[in-house]
Amino acid sequence: MNTMELRVEINVGEHLRAWELEAVRLLLAVPGVRVTGWRESARGETLRSGWSQRFFRRWEQQVGASGLLAAVPDGLSALRLERIAQGSGLPVDVTLLLGGARSTASSVGRAWGFRHADGTPAHAVLPMLREWVQGLAHGRFQFIDAADDAALSEMCLPVDGDADECAERAVMTAMRWPADMARAWIARGAAPQGQKPAACKPIAIPGILDVLRARMRGRPLTAGESDGASQGAWNIGVLHQPIHALLDAGGSRNVRWLPNPSKGMARLEPFGYQDSDRELNVLYRKCGEDGTDARIARVRPKPDNILKRSRAMLDTVPDAGYPYTIQYQGSTHAVINDAGEERVVLMKVSDANDALVEPVVMLNMALHAPSLFEHGGRWWLMGTSDPAPNAMLRAFHAQHAEGPYTEHACSPLKCDARHARPAGTPFVHVGQLYRPALDASDPDHPAVWINRIDQLDPQIFLETPVRRIDGFAATAYGRGVRTISAMGDVTLVDGLRSPVLSGSRANAKRGRSKHRSKQRTGEDEDDE
Repeated sequence: MNTMELRVEINVGEHLRAWELEAVRLLLAVPGVRVTGWRESARGETLRSGWSQRFFRRWEQQVGASGLLAAVPDGLSALRLERIAQGSGLPVDVTLLLGGARSTASSVGRAWGFRHADGTPAHAVLPMLREWVQGLAHGRFQFIDAADDAALSEMCLPVDGDADECAERAVMTAMRWPADMARAWIARGAAPQGQKPAACKPIAIPGILDVLRARMRGRPLTAGESDGASQGAWNIGVLHQPIHALLDAGGSRNVRWLPNPSKGMARLEPFGYQDSDRELNVLYRKCGEDGTDARIARVRPKPDNILKRSRAMLDTVPDAGYPYTIQYQGSTHAVINDAGEERVVLMKVSDANDALVEPVVMLNMALHAPSLFEHGGRWWLMGTSDPAPNAMLRAFHAQHAEGPYTEHACSPLKCDARHARPAGTPFVHVGQLYRPALDASDPDHPAVWINRIDQLDPQIFLETPVRRIDGFAATAYGRGVRTISAMGDVTLVDGLRSPVLSGSRANAKRGRSKHRSKQRTGEDEDDE
């Protein structure tokens, strides 16, 4: 075990807020961290506001008057930390910049601080407020290494609900970052390395007309009320290559789609298993194109593309989806999110292969897209949670698949609508663990990122986005994808129907399916 001591100094400006104070509390709780003290710093640059922006500034003061957003006039005195005079102090490994403190060139090590993704200083405006007023879909906030301008952590959160809810949700995530980075530094014995963040267009300070229009729009839909990315004409397909082939940008994307669902219906979120006859079975989410009336069903894809009628497998959990399958104790099981009962259950596929039975409660909280896999001698359960079901990734670990589960020290691991929510089965390729994740930043064109998990243990989580799968072009279901599941030498996927290509051209290569479809009997029926 690494027993290094990480020495941290805190530089404080004049705009310290309660969430930054909580960030210091969390940092102090990390074993091995020693805060040598704090000093006042030259105040950072503030954004100038014209007469039109003053209306926004007054409203911002009302939003930030209480809770984690409130100003802390007494600074860090409540934490009883030593105040360091200018020109004195011990050598440190990293300086934490808070409350608008500016980074200055020095030899005392690294400097960490917060900022908005467009480069605006964190203290200049509350997170998510400009995005909320201007009706943007997502807001981004970063924790950076000021020495090289690299992002150590970044969130990309949906802008929904009330303005104060958006801002509070952002700072509740951001305040954990210094402790998480310190914990990773101590565990690995090396400073965490940031990545160059994606460019972000500058966001102006809203004027009076912007604020008035925002108030006239009313309260936006909250993140937990709708998952727009799951709506539409979805279908399931089989890609005849192993899942790791998708890491190759030039690999085959020739998906074989199942026959079109019945009018107004959709198939999505497929997960496979083999029955006693070694035939491929697929559990999936069956619902209307509007996303309603969801339930878990089963189909058996055939080489000739002829389907029997699908079979309902679970009627006891309303609006169920994402039936993640695993082999456990010699049987096929599915991990199901029972949102109504606020729990995650492990259910066995019955011996007759006609139902999910014998539910075992794994976790007493709801998780969207729950995914279960073994790694490092432990079982890991990952999924996203409200109020950001497409962004807030949480993780739990246990010695047995049924539990009991302990939450990861850094959970929520990330808050990013671009590559947080699980979107298929994790897999190992050349000794490296990868994890598919949903990119829900554009609900009209959902995609999947394949992330490389660089480190996963009870204390540390590090991953890097490697390959973005936008969909399967030149097919009728090439507009988007949200699930990629490994099934031996084949990969199960889903696709959103494109308005350009007709259903008769669903597959890039139609083979013999058209000829054989003329030979169907009365027992061969498409999914209802």
